[in-house]
Amino acid sequence: MKILIFDIWGEFGHFKKFYTTSSPLTFSVPPPTAIYGILGAILGLSKNDYLNHINGRTTKVAIQILNPIKKTRMTLNYIDTKKAINFHFIKKSSGRTQIKTEFLKNPAYRLFINMNNENLFNQLIKKVKNRENHYTVSLGLANLLANFSFVGLEEAKPIDTSNKVDTAILSENIEEIEVKEGKKYFKEKLPIDMNLDREPLAYKDVVMELNGNSLEGRFKNCYKVRNKTISFL
Repeated sequence: MKILIFDIWGEFGHFKKFYTTSSPLTFSVPPPTAIYGILGAILGLSKNDYLNHINGRTTKVAIQILNPIKKTRMTLNYIDTKKAINFHFIKKSSGRTQIKTEFLKNPAYRLFINMNNENLFNQLIKKVKNRENHYTVSLGLANLLANFSFVGLEEAKPIDTSNKVDTAILSENIEEIEVKEGKKYFKEKLPIDMNLDREPLAYKDVVMELNGNSLEGRFKNCYKVRNKTISFL
């Protein structure tokens, strides 16, 4: 299996957790559903069309944490939609509402991507190699701009079981995990796939080490890529 490897990073990121409203919290890693949008932006697929081609059934995604996960909170100003809105009202300070929002600070990830559509996959490889993108690439919110760079194009070899994994992994693929001092283990429920109406089709528990270290234990459904062991979400 051919795997495209590239890094993506930025100053801040925010991937909103589905169960938070008034004080939005962020996932620690971009969910696969967010990565589908990033790939669609690079390729130039419209927001109404990219999910026809890039989704949980056509695209494989593995995520390695490069920078330790750090989060910070900042207050954002939004229009207060609970009150009547007109141009003169919005200009007044009373027309705003402040929302505390959690952000990822200096997030950086290594993405491992495979797509069933060979033509689309080859286009993606070419664009990432040339650092080209059709639409602006962001880390969740539109104003959180992202950068990306090509790392390599490698073959992934399946392995039945592994004693370590270097990426985030589905909880269902963990047979045993060794907890070691100094490592920060974390589990989150991420949206894995969604339909054209942007309604999630599946949520799954994902386990990761927040400093970017490998997980050790016994794992299934893994692949060897270069000197790394990865697991698709």
